[in-house]
Amino acid sequence: MASTLDCVICLMRQSLEAARFATKNEEMHAQILERVMKLFIERGVTASPPIIGTVVHRVVREITGDDDPYAAEKRRFNRDAYARWDDIQRSIKTARDPFEAAVRLAIAGNSIDFALESINEEKINAAIANALDAPLRGSIDALRDAILAANSILYLTDNAGEIVYDKAFVELLAAPQFEKSVTVATRGAPIINDALRSDAEEIGFDKIARLVDNGGDGLGTIFELTSEEFNREFLAADLVIAKGLANYETLAFPQKNALEPKKIAFLFKAKCPFIAREAGADLGDLIIKMA
Repeated sequence: MASTLDCVICLMRQSLEAARFATKNEEMHAQILERVMKLFIERGVTASPPIIGTVVHRVVREITGDDDPYAAEKRRFNRDAYARWDDIQRSIKTARDPFEAAVRLAIAGNSIDFALESINEEKINAAIANALDAPLRGSIDALRDAILAANSILYLTDNAGEIVYDKAFVELLAAPQFEKSVTVATRGAPIINDALRSDAEEIGFDKIARLVDNGGDGLGTIFELTSEEFNREFLAADLVIAKGLANYETLAFPQKNALEPKKIAFLFKAKCPFIAREAGADLGDLIIKMA
């Protein structure tokens, strides 16, 4: 989907925030903002937010010399989320419908997103605490049926910290009810607080699923940047489960060199008013969208 003028404001804020994570040098902060503003003037806002955002964060890394400005925050949110592991497992196992509980918690974990202006631990904790009762748009049964029918599943992760809740969901899929083998894909290189393979390994995801990365540093899944290995995984899967807004923004709308999966399920939280409106949801809703 094309960006809006509001996306420009959001990406400008992101660039300054990332710059401040990377360095205290205010001259560099100003240099980054100047480059990003020039980028918008030259390119406009016709591309999707993830494509523009990918270039914006490359500018931050180039000028600061910091390849992963959010590295410390990713470790912290991974650690903090994993400290809740027993509680997450208990919430799923004691739920009336453990599958729905696992899906809801996985989507609620999508709140851990440094692309958001209002991220803080209090709001994340509230989102997780309310996950089992929050409004859910889309069919939990359609998702369940798609999983049961699939012989191979590719699970596209989004953010560090969030992947702890993804792990609980994927672990349930390996249980006797489903007995599914899932391949889990992370980003191929740092961008914002998106999860890398090392982040997934840190929480033991590699112990329950096969891990791959998409080979690129793009937000979401941008096929101009993904590796041939990842592309083969994407096309071979009977079902792709795609977490987060950036995966939705890149995979649900036309893009250059797009690959067509057999079936795709988008799981995300409506954190942006424009995405919420497009998805027919209210801001803050949990969303399942089948394609």
